[in-house]
Amino acid sequence: MDLTPGQLSSLKEMGIPVWEFRTAEAEQTDSVVEQLVSTEPSEQLLNCDWVVLIDAQAYSEQARQLLHAMLYAIGVEHNQVAIIDSEQLASLQNLPSQNKVLFVLGEQLAQSLLSDTVSRGAIHQAFNTQITTVVSFSLDELLASPVNKALAWQDLQLAKQALIQ
Repeated sequence: MDLTPGQLSSLKEMGIPVWEFRTAEAEQTDSVVEQLVSTEPSEQLLNCDWVVLIDAQAYSEQARQLLHAMLYAIGVEHNQVAIIDSEQLASLQNLPSQNKVLFVLGEQLAQSLLSDTVSRGAIHQAFNTQITTVVSFSLDELLASPVNKALAWQDLQLAKQALIQ
């Protein structure tokens, strides 16, 4: 369903986010996001505010598009994010003390890699550092159960607030 400009304006005034179709700039961002997963992210990790931990084995084209839409909706630019998998997680421990958010997509992934006590809907600290950790649903869970997208949006808002503080 297409919204009229008046409807879009009203939603924005009420603070209700509207996901938009990707533009050519967004397509460029997609290739950057894809490169981040496949390369060593150390330099990108130093310069970004957001680190997104994904399950690389379940990172399909649909999952990639969903992740991009989520980050775009929250206002995260491509130069603010590094997308890593479990093999690259250890490189976070070597970072200088910086204010970053680790957004983990998948509660089971977070519990297996970080701690059994991490859960979605709360703020945690990763590796005894200043890296704030927020856990959300995995991309596969979001694709299978779109009902969880509202909760994932709350998780994104929580991560954004944690970064600002």
